[in-house]
Amino acid sequence: MNDNIHTEANMQHIGPITASPGQLLQSLLWNRHDLPSLEHGRLYRHHDGFTLTGMVVADLEGRQLHCSYEVGTTCSWQTRKVKIELSSGTEEQSLHLERDDDGRWWNGDSELTAFAGMNDIDLGITPSTNTLPIQRLGLKPGESASMTAVWIQFPSLTIAPLAQQYTRTGEYAYRYESNDGAYQADLEVDEHGLVTRYADVWSRAR
Repeated sequence: MNDNIHTEANMQHIGPITASPGQLLQSLLWNRHDLPSLEHGRLYRHHDGFTLTGMVVADLEGRQLHCSYEVGTTCSWQTRKVKIELSSGTEEQSLHLERDDDGRWWNGDSELTAFAGMNDIDLGITPSTNTLPIQRLGLKPGESASMTAVWIQFPSLTIAPLAQQYTRTGEYAYRYESNDGAYQADLEVDEHGLVTRYADVWSRAR
């Protein structure tokens, strides 16, 4: 299988995403500054892990989009499942990925072999999934770590591996890099590792 995988999104509408029961740790709004976009995100804690949910309304590539997502993780912040629903006008798409105990990724009954062993999902439409490697890696100030994420691009829902590096630059600050440093962004986060500011792209609404 090639490194760049264009997985066909399931075009059947599978109903609205609802947050799983659990303790709500944070509820917030993100504004995006490089294009019209607003997101309501939530982080939940469960006895067996964490769940990130979000609803994004955006104008992307000339299309008005509504996106709902849910990301479930283990207690150590390894991604276990991803569910996305995307609508634009009368067009609806959905994508549901799962990662098993052996680190293999699945789209339904199809194994995505190019992503075996990867721990993190990266949803390109939101800063919420930066929380996953930030929490999972547990870096101390001055430390860096590299990893490769399962990157989902929007609005195509195309999936590809994306090499990334995180450097903790302060108590609540990180430097994010991808594509061997071709892209860099300074992140500020809260006590839950949720982004409060992502360079000049996203900021938390107050």
